[in-house]
Amino acid sequence: MLKNILGTISTRILVALLTLIMVLVNARYLGAENVGTIGLIILAIAILQLVSNLIGGGALVYLVPRAQLVKLFLPSCGWALFTTALGTFLLNILHLIPTGYAVHVFFLSLLLSLFTFNFMVLMGQERIREYNIISLLQIMILFAVLIFFFFGLGKREVMAYLYGLYISYAFAFLTSLILILSSFKKKEILGSGKVIRELVHLGSVMQLGNILQFLNYRLSYYFIEFFLRRAAVGVYSVGVQLSESIWLIAKSIHMVQFTRISNEKDENYAAKLTLNLVKISFILTLFSLILIMVLLHLFFSLIFKPEFQQVPVIMFTLAAGILTFSISIILSPYFSGLGKPIHNTISAAIGLVFTLGLSILLIPKMKLPGAALAATVSYIASTLYLFIVFLKMTNLKPVDFLLKKDDILVILKEVKKMIISSRVTRHA
Repeated sequence: MLKNILGTISTRILVALLTLIMVLVNARYLGAENVGTIGLIILAIAILQLVSNLIGGGALVYLVPRAQLVKLFLPSCGWALFTTALGTFLLNILHLIPTGYAVHVFFLSLLLSLFTFNFMVLMGQERIREYNIISLLQIMILFAVLIFFFFGLGKREVMAYLYGLYISYAFAFLTSLILILSSFKKKEILGSGKVIRELVHLGSVMQLGNILQFLNYRLSYYFIEFFLRRAAVGVYSVGVQLSESIWLIAKSIHMVQFTRISNEKDENYAAKLTLNLVKISFILTLFSLILIMVLLHLFFSLIFKPEFQQVPVIMFTLAAGILTFSISIILSPYFSGLGKPIHNTISAAIGLVFTLGLSILLIPKMKLPGAALAATVSYIASTLYLFIVFLKMTNLKPVDFLLKKDDILVILKEVKKMIISSRVTRHA
């Protein structure tokens, strides 16, 4: 498992670096307003993805080891097509998609839903290595296409980024589909009703939490556009993306942790695993946060244009929330992996209450720092709920979360075992 975690972290670091470079390139060559347009397009795609994943999202990781794949594939893809078409229409009617980009939102969202299904299957089968490789190649292709359009063709416009998404999403879908084709065995569809009911029930509970949490992440974009302007969305989105890149360690651990717990039945093992991973993730996230803040202070003026001068303020305001929420990222797989995602949903709902109330109150008065402050309070509140519930369910105490000498020794022991295993494999 540690090998999967380290491999995933390595992949996520590369993905994060490429993503950060793209954020910086977009900010420098597209300007705040175009970056804001891209942010709203990605936001619309993400909203459609959240609805699509009500059937076919994270619940697949739990159900793949327990059901025939064909019984999961048909309802997931059918639902994705229906919700993407209807959702695009509704978002366009409500003017939540930038003018002229609705068709692109539909096709990109559908592609994303299809390859997300394949990715969830790979995770459910604990094929983490394949998942990591395709994820890395996808972002590399997006980066290459963007650079080609910007510097090869001289087309520095929003569509250059969207073309990159089309090509990279199509690659991810086709490659992941090839990898899971052998899992589609010729078995009867009879009995699919029970599987579909379980998929809908578990998926809806899990995805409702994801929807609420996503609103915590991105609802402020709409408030910023309403109270301020499109360019302000671009500035804020850059600060948010740079800040959220710090979560790459926690999210890498989260992915492997979720697949491991989903394939285990021992709740004591799940609790102990989660406790240890929280400690590791928090320390690494803290170091990453300090590093990125120092680098931002040293090199900001060399990278960003004056119109992005509020980015450091946004990031410093978000810092406490980003660090605290790294704990929530590790706690949530404990509940989802044991089939109890309702606590993640409640946590997200608590955060959303703070996001809504504080965004309306703070953004008109404090502008972009107000949006960041609202997000920070939301992250802390939602994490506090999960922390309290986890303590009650496991009979642990807050002091148990302190990093101890024994924890470090266990980590070093696991790393040593992984190195020895790798050497044996090479010489076999």
